[in-house]
Amino acid sequence: MVIAGSALAGCSNADQKPAASADAGSSKSGEAITLTFETSLYAEAPHKKAIDALISKYNQLNPNVKITVHGADYENFWDKLTTEVIAGTQGDIVQVYPENISTYNSLVDGGAFVNLDPYIKGKDLEKKLVGQELSKIGDSYYAISNYAWGNTGIFYRKSLFKKAGIDPDSIKTLEDFKNAAVKLGVDTDGDGKLDQYGFASVVGSHPFVASEWYRLVARPVSGGIFFPDGESGPYKADRINVNSEANVWAAKWWQDFINNPRATPPGTRDKKVGREMFWNGQAAMNMDGPWFIGMTKERDPKLMDDLGLMPQPAIEYNGKTYKPNPHTNPSVAMISKKSKHPEEAWKFLEWMTSEEAQQMIAGSGMIPSNKNYVATDAYKKDNPLAVKFMDYLNNLYAPAVMDPPIPEQGTLSQIIINTAQDIFVGKKDPKASLDEAAAKMKEAFK
Repeated sequence: MVIAGSALAGCSNADQKPAASADAGSSKSGEAITLTFETSLYAEAPHKKAIDALISKYNQLNPNVKITVHGADYENFWDKLTTEVIAGTQGDIVQVYPENISTYNSLVDGGAFVNLDPYIKGKDLEKKLVGQELSKIGDSYYAISNYAWGNTGIFYRKSLFKKAGIDPDSIKTLEDFKNAAVKLGVDTDGDGKLDQYGFASVVGSHPFVASEWYRLVARPVSGGIFFPDGESGPYKADRINVNSEANVWAAKWWQDFINNPRATPPGTRDKKVGREMFWNGQAAMNMDGPWFIGMTKERDPKLMDDLGLMPQPAIEYNGKTYKPNPHTNPSVAMISKKSKHPEEAWKFLEWMTSEEAQQMIAGSGMIPSNKNYVATDAYKKDNPLAVKFMDYLNNLYAPAVMDPPIPEQGTLSQIIINTAQDIFVGKKDPKASLDEAAAKMKEAFK
């Protein structure tokens, strides 16, 4: 969907910053205003429900403030946002992930988004929001982590595991996971064709064709797809890590795994197809985050009794065991420098961190960002599966590894997506493909 420029038009000084924070309420002049909110999450039913509830409640508190939501599905959102930021037609509020902040801010000279230091630095928000420390460019905040977060685990259908005689607690390593996936791939109706698969992996053009591989296998053993040592700096061409020995091994392992007809369904072009196969009982396992809990409940509440969750498996490589290190994936929000109403945009974003708003966000299935709210007994009682993700993060996973927060990250990400398609869809040689990717990534720094 293309957003009409007139809906987002506005002029501001390039160094514009919001004024001092205020309680939720009418704008200073009492005038009717409209804020536009861009997000890739709105395409998914549980998030749409949560975001609609947030906006409805905020409008009750602020009758003069109208918030309209624009967006696209995850696969198409990012190219669309790039076009809009370059044209200056992005929303007043843009929701992204921390690794996207620097990339999109750098698309225009002087930056496209507002420096939020006056609201966040030295304030309670700086400490109580999960992922807030990731929302910086240099030493300054350009986003607020006010929605929710989640890392990843393996969801499974309890009934299919029971039928196959597999104890989910016995799956500790990547090899255990592979063996279970192969065992779960069966011909259920006796027609000589597989109609149930072990793991609903993405094998298509969707970005997840890359991210499932590197979140589950590559990053734990290599320390980073783009740079070594947990995607740490200095971010220079000579430190590109994509074709390291560990990453090549991981790509070969994953290529063999997804080419096993019992392990994964062929030609699963995007994540939506894989999720549908899981819900329909055609796939026994699905890698996803806490948002999948809300999706499943929205799809069919009866499925919740058959929904199990286990942590990502550890990986044994070159005689050493590596813990999973999926990133925490917080959704963060920025304010456009083109916004006519940056003060009102900030008031809404700040209100989203309140317990009242966080309770609505919990309905999305993701884990709300406010640490104080998530620590309440009421939240834990109402969200037992989501709480498991926190347990995995605290007890079974290594420190999370995030994408590098650098302007070149958009280019690097596209290179790895294209390369993953070559390896996992086109079945090209992993080492040759990753060597080519390394050369392209180094070019991005010239």
